[in-house]
Amino acid sequence: MGTDWNTAVLEQKYRISFADEINAPLVFSAEGLLRKETSMMFLRQVGEQIGSPGSVVTASLFFKRFLALMTGALHAMSHDSVGLQLSLANVVLTGEKSWSIPRFVLLDQSVSRPEDGSRAQWREQVVRELFAGTIQPLIAALCAATSVKAHVLWAHASYLVHFYYKRWQDAAESAELKRQIADDYHYLTKAADPSVFGLKKGQPLDTSYTMIPHPSGKGEPIQIRHQCCFQYRLEGGRCCYTCPHLNETQRVEQILALGH
Repeated sequence: MGTDWNTAVLEQKYRISFADEINAPLVFSAEGLLRKETSMMFLRQVGEQIGSPGSVVTASLFFKRFLALMTGALHAMSHDSVGLQLSLANVVLTGEKSWSIPRFVLLDQSVSRPEDGSRAQWREQVVRELFAGTIQPLIAALCAATSVKAHVLWAHASYLVHFYYKRWQDAAESAELKRQIADDYHYLTKAADPSVFGLKKGQPLDTSYTMIPHPSGKGEPIQIRHQCCFQYRLEGGRCCYTCPHLNETQRVEQILALGH
């Protein structure tokens, strides 16, 4: 693995690492999620561990946590111009005591880079491999295994793309990097062809979000979700503070209680 780009951030923020051999208490090949019976067995185990009342809730929350893989891949693309190998056959999920917060191990450690003057073409291929090759097949498989609706899962992906790209632009250390991140953000949410996402029509990431001021008056504005993830349906669960089901009073109470 080369050291000329930031691999540490992938492990620290997005739970992605690279390894030829895996030594973890819990190990599951992500490719198994594409097989209905295997997926159902895995999701039942996840559901039992997180206290889920049913498969739709489990699928929603598992996918929401799986999306750290997507976010890490986009971070590598937009910050370092690096394309990760993210076919589900190359991804192994690992856990310590449960699957509540899975980690991701990539077996093939090779990466792609754009050639001079061809970043746009390279980016399209990276995004196509990520979404049409990995995210959309996983969404279709989870829908088939649990009856969760595709729009629920795409809403989780869209929320994270908008949330992180806004943060990445604000944190960019140079004007050049800021422009690159902004250009990638525009491509993902506006310019990309539906086929890049494995779809025949529509742009699943082209969504506008309500932003509300942080109740403390000091923190970052809060981006409100369009789709509930069903976390409140877990045993002892409650809505996320970004949930569209909360009223203003409930949201403020949660944010201040969490100290965010």
